[in-house]
Amino acid sequence: MQSTCDLVIVGAGAAGLAAAKAARAAGLNIEVVEASHRIGGRGHSDMTTFPAPFDLGCQWLHAASINPYTKAADRLGFRYRKDPFVYRLHDGKWWLNESLVGEFGTSLAATYDRIAALGEAGKDVPAAEAIDPADPWAQLFRRAYTGYMAWPPEEVSTYDTSRFRFTDEDWPVEDGYGALIAADGADLEVNLDCPVKSIDWGGGEVMVGTAKGMIFCRAVLVTVSVAVLQAERIKFFPLLPDWKLDALGRLRMGHAEKVGLWLKRDVFAGIGPHFTMLNWDGAPTAGFVCKPYDRPMATLFASGPFARDLFAQGADAAIAEAKALLAKVFGADILKEVTTTLATNWVTDPLILGAYSVLIPGGGEARAELARPIENRVFFAGEATSPDGFATAHGAYNSGVSAIELIRKALI
Repeated sequence: MQSTCDLVIVGAGAAGLAAAKAARAAGLNIEVVEASHRIGGRGHSDMTTFPAPFDLGCQWLHAASINPYTKAADRLGFRYRKDPFVYRLHDGKWWLNESLVGEFGTSLAATYDRIAALGEAGKDVPAAEAIDPADPWAQLFRRAYTGYMAWPPEEVSTYDTSRFRFTDEDWPVEDGYGALIAADGADLEVNLDCPVKSIDWGGGEVMVGTAKGMIFCRAVLVTVSVAVLQAERIKFFPLLPDWKLDALGRLRMGHAEKVGLWLKRDVFAGIGPHFTMLNWDGAPTAGFVCKPYDRPMATLFASGPFARDLFAQGADAAIAEAKALLAKVFGADILKEVTTTLATNWVTDPLILGAYSVLIPGGGEARAELARPIENRVFFAGEATSPDGFATAHGAYNSGVSAIELIRKALI
């Protein structure tokens, strides 16, 4: 690892890897340091537990037609599905009929439209204000929204939902989104197992203190998660300015976790891949992706405070809850078909501490403020800084590219 360079990139997730590629193309002399033993960040595919890849983190090519990873998948030969998103509703006793599912779909779309309208009108208020309390689907919407945003609508700003750039294209990566991110960044030099302990930006040069020594540079790009910054895992000297701390305070980390359950056979014969939503009083903010990619599998998706509290207890507790919910929906006999399980642990991972960022009501322009550089020396990227692709790998990717354009101009 060199001791001097133009730019140090902290973190080798989607933002850091994209930034490294852009910086290399711009002719900058860089060092990329990553605290983990691998690249990819919250994009990580387990390739050994099940007979097929299992994405522990990001899984869908959101906004696929404008997603840079779609082109990467085509270039690298990664398969993805374009199947329409299908969901079924279970009331704890039986499946609701297609007419009721259609009613929920209409209500879901109308509520999202009202949230977007509030945000577009400049009303930075809780998304829950758009939920009609008289709507019989209100509670299911809350669970669905929490599943999407990783935090309840009472605590998420309408700005987030209204600003996200939707294209109605959510294509799951059959060969693993995390594997795709890693393959796309495989040609980069990354210093692994090299956590950054400190960033001193007050002198003539920026000094980045790592577990493998000090690096002197002209600028540093920080791409770690909001939760890691809030936990002060990296010490800044001088301290981050008040306006930057204020921006961090208006964001929080949402929570989304999974339990994969591989089955002996296809118990969903005659039914294609779909998402099972839980629609009974007291149901948790969770659901099952069933038969993904036509595999004999069910994956519990848990979100919000429910996911945070459950998965913090460890894999055994999460797997037990997943099995209990699976049995409630599909009958106890399905547990005889389960052969292998795997639970995620983003909430306890000290390098991540959650899923992705959420703008709190009244959070205003916190994402833009987080992205704003400090004295053209300390720069920030990552999904939390993306104005219209937050919570996604492609949002992180684009933020890394945008940051390098600012850095290139600053270093000329």
